[in-house]
Amino acid sequence: MLRGDVVLCRLPMPSTQLMQSKLRPAVVISKNTNNRRLDDLIVAPCTSNTSRRKEPTQYLIDGAELVSAGVVVPTVVRCEALMTIPKTMVLRVLGHLSTSAMTAIDGCLKDALALLPVQG
Repeated sequence: MLRGDVVLCRLPMPSTQLMQSKLRPAVVISKNTNNRRLDDLIVAPCTSNTSRRKEPTQYLIDGAELVSAGVVVPTVVRCEALMTIPKTMVLRVLGHLSTSAMTAIDGCLKDALALLPVQG
């Protein structure tokens, strides 16, 4: 699996104290070097709830990008909700995001993790 892959995986549900999981797409955000050598991946979960899509920590997959991402409805990548999961929780690769999409996601990650310089 590569950085930028959209994967279908079993993600633990925080609302159940992480005791139950749900099939959900996620974007692999960990670097390729780690993806090759480690048994875990860092992913940003996706949701079809686009009500908060304008927040700086969320990236909207829509339009022509839906096809390359392998999702069928507009989907938000939640960069504020990162998870480390074992590769065994990934069922399959759905698609891959473009370089420009990953650049935008990098910006969302910087905001979510407060890696941006403080203004003023």
